[in-house]
Amino acid sequence: MDDASDLEKKIDILLVDDRQENLLALEAVLDSPHYHLIKTSSGDEALRYLLNHEPALILMDVQMPNLDGYETARLIKQSERTREIPIIFITAINKDERYVQKGYDRGAVDYIYKPYDAFILRSKVAVFADLARKTRRLIQAEQRLRESEMIERDRQISYLELQSLKREQASQKKYRDLVEGINHGIVWSAHPDSLVMSFVSPSAERILGYPLECWSSEEGFLIRHIPKPDQAKVLKAFDRIKNEDVEIGIEHRFVTAEGSILWLHTGMRMGTSDESGVREIRGLSVDVTKIKNAETVLKESKRNSDFLAEASLQLSESLDYDAILHRIGHLRVPALAKAYAVHLLDSDGEITCLAWVRPEGGGENRESLPLSGVHEVIRTARSRVDPGLICVPLWVRGKALGAMTLILNPSDRLPTEADVSFAEDLARRMVSAMDNANLYKQAQAAIQARDEFLSIASHELKTPITPLKIQTQALMRSLKQGSLSQIPQERLSKMLQTSDRQLERLSRLIDDLLDISRLRDGNLTLNLEEFEIGELLTEVLERFSSQLTNAKCVVDLEIKNSIRVHWDRFRMEQVVINLLTNAMKYGLGKPIRIECWQDQDRVHLSFKDRGIGIAKEDQARIFGRFERAVSGNHFGGLGLGLYIVSKILRAHEATIGIESAIGKGSTFTLDLPLVVVLDQSLNLPTLAPQAALR
Repeated sequence: MDDASDLEKKIDILLVDDRQENLLALEAVLDSPHYHLIKTSSGDEALRYLLNHEPALILMDVQMPNLDGYETARLIKQSERTREIPIIFITAINKDERYVQKGYDRGAVDYIYKPYDAFILRSKVAVFADLARKTRRLIQAEQRLRESEMIERDRQISYLELQSLKREQASQKKYRDLVEGINHGIVWSAHPDSLVMSFVSPSAERILGYPLECWSSEEGFLIRHIPKPDQAKVLKAFDRIKNEDVEIGIEHRFVTAEGSILWLHTGMRMGTSDESGVREIRGLSVDVTKIKNAETVLKESKRNSDFLAEASLQLSESLDYDAILHRIGHLRVPALAKAYAVHLLDSDGEITCLAWVRPEGGGENRESLPLSGVHEVIRTARSRVDPGLICVPLWVRGKALGAMTLILNPSDRLPTEADVSFAEDLARRMVSAMDNANLYKQAQAAIQARDEFLSIASHELKTPITPLKIQTQALMRSLKQGSLSQIPQERLSKMLQTSDRQLERLSRLIDDLLDISRLRDGNLTLNLEEFEIGELLTEVLERFSSQLTNAKCVVDLEIKNSIRVHWDRFRMEQVVINLLTNAMKYGLGKPIRIECWQDQDRVHLSFKDRGIGIAKEDQARIFGRFERAVSGNHFGGLGLGLYIVSKILRAHEATIGIESAIGKGSTFTLDLPLVVVLDQSLNLPTLAPQAALR
């Protein structure tokens, strides 16, 4: 099998767990065309497999009957052949620190708790799989180097053979006859001044492709087919041989008849032709291209490994990935690329160039980058390779973040597989750092939102409790003093009404908090029933008559006709109450108008106040959780009302719109289907025809 085919082989990963469902879960998480997953159900079975196989990674459960994970790992590490295989323990039980330490003592490289994050597990496995591929490349490079060393040894042997032949053979003809039998190198002789070849061995045509007559008929043939950067070095060597009579060995490139470039090691010295006694330069040129390629691969591999190590360090030192991305570019540009750019998607889906680095005096600018190619890479999540350019996607957990572009030096060079692999490896590390930074920011924002909510919630919950406590204490004092009967009936009734209102407010706050929990867990269910919407609106207004009076708000209710609907009455009552109390709170004591009308199979409700209004830039935000259009210092509430309204309406396949301006009040308009039914097979709300009404 050749190198390319060998690199495309799947990476073997051994899964060890005594529970079949755990093996199936691991197989589902790690399913990939690049992996070959081997499942074993015990430590003994895993050891039998390892007798004849060497996987790249072992994922092993700790708790197993008979031979547990720790003992299995100990036996694996005792074997000379398997001790280097990395082991990751996975457990749902042994989470104590001493068990973790025991796992590392047995040779594990990681210790993962169940339930595990599938993305993190895939990322860790990908690191070891990538390490296995790189190890495979290094082994192949080492093999090529050994082959090249054998060629070099053969070259040296050939050269020694040639020297021995020159000393041992008195006849030039016999010497040349022997030279012509050397097929792993090119033996030649040339005039020291004109450099016209007087002899070249038949192997020259096989190795370099040119007919033998070209060598002797064309003056300066050898020099003309050496690339210009190497010509001066070869000519200098010729001059030294002529003037100093020394033996010289140099390495230089040579252009073959097919146009490819070979590396030759040429040993030269001055000699005398036995036939004519004329001095000539004699040389032996051996193809050392494989050696040079192996050296290049090793050098590039080390350079990339060193850079990735430095890049990983840079990425881990800060959560400000904007600055880190620029620093990564400054690390890389002088080595492989002459320009580096990172394009990210913003919240509006627009592409922004976040990082741009190029050497001083470079002619490239960010406007010259093919933005259409960046769009394609981000959209398809597939790398794009063009002459002089590599563009790789930045994706995390199925979400596009952007793309990284490397403009190579020279600009017309076609990127190699190693170049693309390096760019994708760097992109994965960048994405991981960016994702960690985003998660950190989200966590900080969540903590801040939590703290703000707890502060607001504690204040709002205490607000109804305070007057309730005052009323209760007053009644208890009267009861203790025996003067309860002396309290006027009207005052007692007012005190009880106040207490009842505060209890109702407290109950609504608690209901809102419970609804938030249900919405977060996805447990908001609908109990659909048929009812008359006008009756619901009238009942709510009667219940809130005292609050409306206290708020000095008059409600104008207009219902065009009797409308029977098939909705969740309790949830729609919540919607009406939240929108009504919202209008009272922000309506500045001005009239409130509620309208309800039917348009074919749709029902429309509108709640209009003439209060403070809502700025246009805040109108989308107010439907979010804990969001308010104005400061909580001026208006109470948890910031949950409109959020709950939007979720209830979404469950009814309905929408809510808003028209508002600062100082001109607000109008909330609801658009609902006349009938909502539940699809029992999916437990989702669906629309039913109007004929479904009784």
